[in-house]
Amino acid sequence: MCVFSKSSVALLALFLGVAKAQTGTGTLFWFTPGVGACGFTNTTDQSVASVSEEVFNNYPGATYNPNDNPICHHNLTVTYNGTSVVAQIVDYYVSTPYNRVGLSESAFDVFAPSSQGIVPNVTWVVD
Repeated sequence: MCVFSKSSVALLALFLGVAKAQTGTGTLFWFTPGVGACGFTNTTDQSVASVSEEVFNNYPGATYNPNDNPICHHNLTVTYNGTSVVAQIVDYYVSTPYNRVGLSESAFDVFAPSSQGIVPNVTWVVD
């Protein structure tokens, strides 16, 4: 029986392009979901997420058809002041920095009222 360390498996996965965790620290905003780039129809009551076009299009396995992007089957975990929210990635946004991420209003409200508009200094990871 072969035994591999977690770091060996992670390195092998990165080398093969199987797993590439994308992480960042930046600004959280809220958005109103509808039909997103992944082709799913969502509402503000669902915990869904939007990432930058750069993160979306550079996800391993991304194709010209955004509906087929593997990122659409992954979650975004956003953490701020010890509180975390996990939301399915359903969309991307254009013309804003790489380090910004969006959550539907119901998910955003865990961190701040939507009237605040943004929450600075959050950390995020694509699971």
